[in-house]
Amino acid sequence: MVSLRLQKRLAASVLKCGQKRLWLDPNESSEISMANSRASIRKLIKDGLVMKRSTVIHSRSRARAFLEAKRKGRHTGSGKRKGTRNARMPTKVLWMRRQRVLRRLLRKYRAAKKIDKHQYHEFYLGSKGNLYKNKTVLIEAIHVSKADKIKSDKLTSQQEARRAKNTASRAKRNEKAQIVAKVDV
Repeated sequence: MVSLRLQKRLAASVLKCGQKRLWLDPNESSEISMANSRASIRKLIKDGLVMKRSTVIHSRSRARAFLEAKRKGRHTGSGKRKGTRNARMPTKVLWMRRQRVLRRLLRKYRAAKKIDKHQYHEFYLGSKGNLYKNKTVLIEAIHVSKADKIKSDKLTSQQEARRAKNTASRAKRNEKAQIVAKVDV
């Protein structure tokens, strides 16, 4: 058996691949052994005596299928879990995400003049104090707050109107009483 170390090295250099990927025709080993330059190796490549093997394909189809199943919730039972719940999804990260969502909503509402700066501050502190579980609960709280404010404004305006009416009727009564007193005198 003829040693083809030189030819392999040159062929790997010419074909820009590793020596393991080379295929040298075993029937023409004597002819290949005569090649001692890059030019002669190129000629052998052209003739088809030296070839570059195709890469071995490492299929990801099974990995993709597994990932798809995991997205559906398969393979995620208690037997598959290694870390603690906090290690798998830190509570701090969940808290930060929730705060960012709530604060973004509050900023948006303040910019759109749906809430004033006092309400904004009140809801901001409430969300910081873990008062609102999620965005929906916060929106609901804002609606309730606005409804309460409208109701209280309406009640105060009604009270003021009643007070003004009472004052007017009292003044009228006093006026009548004075007129009656003058007539009697």
